[in-house]
Amino acid sequence: MHIVIWKYDIMEGKSRQDLLDAINGSAQDYQCVPGLIRKYYGMAADLKSVVEIYLWKSKADADRFFNAEWDGETSRRWESAPMTRQDFEAPVVVESEQKRLVA
Repeated sequence: MHIVIWKYDIMEGKSRQDLLDAINGSAQDYQCVPGLIRKYYGMAADLKSVVEIYLWKSKADADRFFNAEWDGETSRRWESAPMTRQDFEAPVVVESEQKRLVA
């Protein structure tokens, strides 16, 4: 498995509701994406940054998905906020509530 974390530095003046509107407006677009296991959104307490955390079946799946079309849509959603990508290998996932490990 593979994790990708995108961090967006949000422009000044955005409210919590502005960020929630952007998140809620895009969440359904991530249903049934090939290779995507799970996606999380996170907002910093000071509302100056947002993260999108993706759990993929493989890095190849992630790389296929993050294309020019995705970049354009994401730039529009976050108003071209500066963004950074970090990639991590995910050798195991702990599903605490289900009391299981996924390797």
